Amino acid sequence: MNKISEHEYTTYPRRFKSYRWYKPLLVALLTGVIVIIGGFLISFLAKAVFGFTSDASGYDGMDFYTAGGAFYNGAQAAIMVPAIMIATLIVRDRPISSYFSSMGGWRWKVFLKTLAAAFVILGIPTIIWYLTRGRLSDTRFTLGGFLLLALFIPFQGIGEEMQYRGFFTQTVSSWFMVPIAGIIAQIVFFTVVHPYNIVGIIEIAVSAVIYALTCVITKGLEAPSALHIINNVTEIFMAGFGYGIITSEQNIPNIAVNLVLKILFFAFIIYANKKLHWFHEVQRNDVAEFNARLK
Repeated sequence: MNKISEHEYTTYPRRFKSYRWYKPLLVALLTGVIVIIGGFLISFLAKAVFGFTSDASGYDGMDFYTAGGAFYNGAQAAIMVPAIMIATLIVRDRPISSYFSSMGGWRWKVFLKTLAAAFVILGIPTIIWYLTRGRLSDTRFTLGGFLLLALFIPFQGIGEEMQYRGFFTQTVSSWFMVPIAGIIAQIVFFTVVHPYNIVGIIEIAVSAVIYALTCVITKGLEAPSALHIINNVTEIFMAGFGYGIITSEQNIPNIAVNLVLKILFFAFIIYANKKLHWFHEVQRNDVAEFNARLK
């Protein structure tokens, strides 16, 4: 078995005395049940409150822009955050903080600084890219859709990071005590669930690598969540204002711009780690706290 460093993120669950290889499977099962129940509730509320129903099977038919569509699609993605948290509390295999980082939980300073960096490096150039191509349609947003999407979309990005860079990566890496095992697993899962054409699949796979390596270097989900949020915000909001379109049929110019900007962000993360020491501060010893409660 390989020796791991104290704050290595992908195998961090192994540091808790309650760790057992099968417990993540219980968390996954409970998370699935909660997501299914929550999905039915979200569908009911979308219908009852907004009169909204959805039969979209891919991105092309999805409604992010009306109040009902923003609520339905935004909440369906955001539900992953409370679902994993509730399942983890029930199973009690490790603290919720261990998903967020291996440095003692969610680090707001890291999140806000990397969110600002992601907006400058990815967000602003993406907005300019869309503006230079001109409008493709009239504004799709309603006021309710705009406000609800603004509310849910940050949780969508964090939810996907918790699911793929958090749960999948940490589970598989901890099983084999090999970080690369979890990284490969999350690439596969993340790519499979996105219904894109072959060009889009390549973009998603490369993005999964960037998100994962960002997570490994920063020892947490804050920086990849920041990048994920800015990526989704710019693309969906520019489409809502008529400057783009959310579609499964991705094209090479769009993904080339997106991936170059993500690579630049990752290069900045390396710099911020080595020169600015943004990610070195330990917030608290959640391992000692959690293990002490087991005695």
